[in-house]
Amino acid sequence: MLTTLVVVATPGTGVLHTLAAGLSRGSSASGVFMLVTLAVFALYGPCAAAVRDRVISRPRVMTWMRRVFAGSFGALAGRLALADR
Repeated sequence: MLTTLVVVATPGTGVLHTLAAGLSRGSSASGVFMLVTLAVFALYGPCAAAVRDRVISRPRVMTWMRRVFAGSFGALAGRLALADR
């Protein structure tokens, strides 16, 4: 197998590392990262949906959100209009 043919010598330690050993450790770290990411998004989805439902069901909140977004876009447009090229 090609992965067992690649050997790395660490200078001064006398330790040899094969690529296969490094790949197995990297694969396990990748697996842990994927599981943690899945868990985070599995929790984030229902929480975001609950917040969305609460925000959309309140007309006053929606009105203020529209005003804030409109004001921020207006401010950005003003900055862009006055910016030096």
